[in-house]
Amino acid sequence: MNTTVRRGGVVALLVFAAACGSPGPTSPTGRSQPPVLSSPTPPPPTKFPPLSGSSRTFIFDRGLSYPVSDYTKASRFVLYDNGAFVLQYVGLGEYRGGYTEANGVMNFQWEGWSTAGPWGATGIVNGNSLTVQYNAVMEWSDFEDAVYALMH
Repeated sequence: MNTTVRRGGVVALLVFAAACGSPGPTSPTGRSQPPVLSSPTPPPPTKFPPLSGSSRTFIFDRGLSYPVSDYTKASRFVLYDNGAFVLQYVGLGEYRGGYTEANGVMNFQWEGWSTAGPWGATGIVNGNSLTVQYNAVMEWSDFEDAVYALMH
């Protein structure tokens, strides 16, 4: 009976080894390391005009599509005639850049940037109001679309 048990054990081992599809023992293989990602490089600096000369100041009037934060309610755009601008959050800081304007449509270029992509915003001037809409990258950074009124 011992011989029968041994033969059965050997047969079971052979069946198990064949089912694994491996001719013999294998050694563990090392996993390849993921490529090292370098930190994003900021875009090359753009030369923006200085914040000086004649300007128009637009103060927050209302949000566009949903309630906005208190910091947006305390914001304003100062547009300089030389193409410079500053978005000021009273008591919190400011963001600078340059803009171009054609037929009442403004394209804002920012000194700031994000690892998610370039910052961007457009503005539409209609009479005494400035409607500003940010690209998705800026929205993800908590900039909120709004309408600003010209301060007299």
